Amino acid sequence: MIKNILILATIFSFFICEGYSQNNKKASVQDLSYKELKSGFFKEFENDSIANIYSNQFLNKAKNELDTIKMAEGYLFKSYKSDFEEAIMYSDSIINLTIDQRNYYYPALGFMIKGFYLYNEGYDKKALDQYLEADKHAVFNDNFKQQIEIKQFIGGLKYNFGDYREALKIFKSQLNFIKNQKDYKQVYIEDYLIALDDLSKSYLRGKQVDSALIYTKEGLLESKRVEDLTRYNRFLLTSGICFFYKNNHKKALDSLNKLEPRIKDLNRLAMCYYYMAKVYQEIDFDKSILNFKKVDSLYQITKNPFIELRDVYKSLYNYYSINDEEKSQLINLKKLITIDSILDLNHNYTETEIIKNYDIPKLKEEKLKLELTIKNNKTKRNFIYSILVLFILLAVILVVKFYKDQKKYKIRFEAIMKENMVSESHNEDEKANIYDLNISDDIITEVLEGLELFEKNKRFIENGLTLNKVSKSLNTNTSYLSKIINTYKGVSFSSYLNRLRISYAINELKGNPKFRNYTIQAIAREVGFNTAESFSKAFYKEKGIYPSYFVKELNKS
Repeated sequence: MIKNILILATIFSFFICEGYSQNNKKASVQDLSYKELKSGFFKEFENDSIANIYSNQFLNKAKNELDTIKMAEGYLFKSYKSDFEEAIMYSDSIINLTIDQRNYYYPALGFMIKGFYLYNEGYDKKALDQYLEADKHAVFNDNFKQQIEIKQFIGGLKYNFGDYREALKIFKSQLNFIKNQKDYKQVYIEDYLIALDDLSKSYLRGKQVDSALIYTKEGLLESKRVEDLTRYNRFLLTSGICFFYKNNHKKALDSLNKLEPRIKDLNRLAMCYYYMAKVYQEIDFDKSILNFKKVDSLYQITKNPFIELRDVYKSLYNYYSINDEEKSQLINLKKLITIDSILDLNHNYTETEIIKNYDIPKLKEEKLKLELTIKNNKTKRNFIYSILVLFILLAVILVVKFYKDQKKYKIRFEAIMKENMVSESHNEDEKANIYDLNISDDIITEVLEGLELFEKNKRFIENGLTLNKVSKSLNTNTSYLSKIINTYKGVSFSSYLNRLRISYAINELKGNPKFRNYTIQAIAREVGFNTAESFSKAFYKEKGIYPSYFVKELNKS
């Protein structure tokens, strides 16, 4: 199971779980709404088998209703209860489903969740790529909340690899934004606590201990006020580290010893042991080495590198060197070299990518904004007039075009309504042009009779029909069938198939009011098309209007 799964509640805060009645448990899961399924999933989150029933039904319901966004949400829920490989697969499904959607949350959310899972498994470089891609979509869709979360992640990477000054800038920007919101200590309390935590750690890394303590104390007060024990423990860890740097070893050990049995997160537990080791270096060397060994043991489990590991392995190497334990000395030297290479590789790549894909574009953006502001101050009136004239002109053109199109579509709609259902077969003399085909009369007759049955039985609405499939069903070959359709129907095979399907769709829509309630995607599937886009294009080519307009006008009449 993915570690730290509760962090997702912070990253994807729009998935808020509504209240769920106990009576609904008795209802069949197939009868539940999306809201009830989502609520049931989170209510039973700790029970994998029941939670999976809710998430599976949520996803199946979305697939049956062809609801792309709900499908993406279903894959998100599935990822929560999956191992790493499956979580990545579901993340990719979200991205592929929504990549062309102009949605407030997607596809940025897909890239963010994939980045989260990659980061949680130690793939920092790949995670960064996903967050940089998410940032493009978050900016494009004006989702400021997502942009803040992406900044937090990138700031975290800068923090992890030693660029505390830049990390501090990002975290300060976050905190200022949050504090400028109304009722931020209620509405944005979780974001506020995260920003305080990030700031306090960044100041601490920069050896600005007094500043770190200011934000740590605020974090302790606020996390205690809202009874957020997890955040409270994190601030308690930071306070212990602050006391270490202020050489107050007693207070440092008090905080760290209180905290040790409460920490569930192995990465934070490793940090707790590290600073206990640093305190004991001054007062009890054996306990210091014992805690360094605990840090090493935890790293072998988590495989999540952090800068302090260099000091851990240097200290252990020196300890074994003094005691002439060459084998242990060599082991820790190898670990030191390995962790150095990992940290340097991640740092070099991450810093390069952040500078190239995030910092430089942001600086260029700020530069362009400044230049535009200066230019606007000089030519503001002319600029506004020009925009206004262009806007009015464009509006007039669009209005005229709209009314012309509406009139044209109305005429075409009325023409369609006057049509009777006619066979798509062309009633040409079946003996015409035979000499051009170089096919025997018997074969032509047999194929034409087969096509007549094909139309009569409405086989043309089957999905996935091809020239090859139809020719086999008529006991002929693709060449003969193509030539006969071209000659006797006057069109290519694909046009012949589309004409039949469009004619069938029109008559169904005319005569079946329930059919009009279907989505265009559903109608397309019902009449044999694979996608709504291909159906709409074929409909327009055949009748000169789009199916959505045709349905709307039918409902009016």
